Amino acid sequence: MAEACCQTAFTLPAEAGGSRRRRLWELGHHAHCPVIGVCLPLPLVRQLAKKHLVLQGDEDDYTLHCSLVSASQQRNKLSEAAQRELEQRYELDRRQAAQAKCVDSLMAWWRGRAEQGDVAGALWATLTHPRCNEWLETRVLAQVHMLQHQVGAAQRVDLQRHKELVAEHAALARDYAAVQRRVSDWAQERHREQQAWAAERAQWRATEVGLQAQLDQAREQLARWQAAHEDLADRALLQQRLEAVLQRHQSLQRELQQERQRMPRVDPPPPVAAAAELAPVPTPAVLSQRVVLCVGGRGGSVPQYRQAIEGCGAQFLHHDGGCEHKPAQLEPQLAAADLVICQTGCISHDAYWRVKDHCKRHGKRCVFVDKPSASSLRRALGTLDERPPAGVAAVQP
Repeated sequence: MAEACCQTAFTLPAEAGGSRRRRLWELGHHAHCPVIGVCLPLPLVRQLAKKHLVLQGDEDDYTLHCSLVSASQQRNKLSEAAQRELEQRYELDRRQAAQAKCVDSLMAWWRGRAEQGDVAGALWATLTHPRCNEWLETRVLAQVHMLQHQVGAAQRVDLQRHKELVAEHAALARDYAAVQRRVSDWAQERHREQQAWAAERAQWRATEVGLQAQLDQAREQLARWQAAHEDLADRALLQQRLEAVLQRHQSLQRELQQERQRMPRVDPPPPVAAAAELAPVPTPAVLSQRVVLCVGGRGGSVPQYRQAIEGCGAQFLHHDGGCEHKPAQLEPQLAAADLVICQTGCISHDAYWRVKDHCKRHGKRCVFVDKPSASSLRRALGTLDERPPAGVAAVQP
């Protein structure tokens, strides 16, 4: 069967004339092998053999090819089925070949299709053409024979190249898998970092919200406190001005005392007639260059208190006894004073006990005045020459 398939001797039809196209079984047996091998795909060959031949089930492609070639030499169900399949598959090629009206034009059409690489349809249309003679059929079959050798060589080259490409593809697939693993690990690491950043951002956001709530509460408290103390700014400004005035006054007092010490002492003339309360009070020697703190008294009489004490050569300090000034401010003033005059008629209990306790603990002289008036203060200053025993002295004029 194999020898018949690859046989090179040719049995040609007696003449190539008329308009009738030849059938598959009408071709010479030397033409069946290239027609079946080139024009029918192997899956179709296996399908036709399975349908029209009795098979054992273990036939290979070559055995099926040879069986179909042998069956195509005669008219039977298998050759008729193959004829119908070839006619349907290459109908367009048959119509194009039908335009050739002579052997030369048919040969030119075949060569053009062969150069394009479209051999299957052109082979079937050329061999079954009414104008195909012995010379043209011999040339066509010889060219197809050489093309099959070339295709076999090309297939071997392609097979080797295919093996190389398979090996290269396997290596690239391994490299790609390694890159995919690295990319996957990197993506998972970035995902974990993003989750950690999101958790940290949420924590900072919660902290920020808590601090903002505390800030809002503090602002509300400040607004309420400022609403309750609208004169706070004015009082702070007045306090600063008062401190500046006190510092200026102390500086002027020191300059005045220095000038008095440099000037000669001149006895003043005796008064003509004055009220008892307006009589000048002799300057007690114990007040010279001393600091006298006056606690309590009426607010409108403070300038008179200052004039009376500074007229004795002393430095004047004043605390209202807790009406506007805080009792806690007494401590630094008590510590700076050498003598304390406490007007008990206008003083809080807290300030009173603070004054009494401080003077007792530090052995500082304290004069208590019942009536908060300038005349009572002058009379108390006039008694300061009488030195009391050690401890706290209470003079109540």
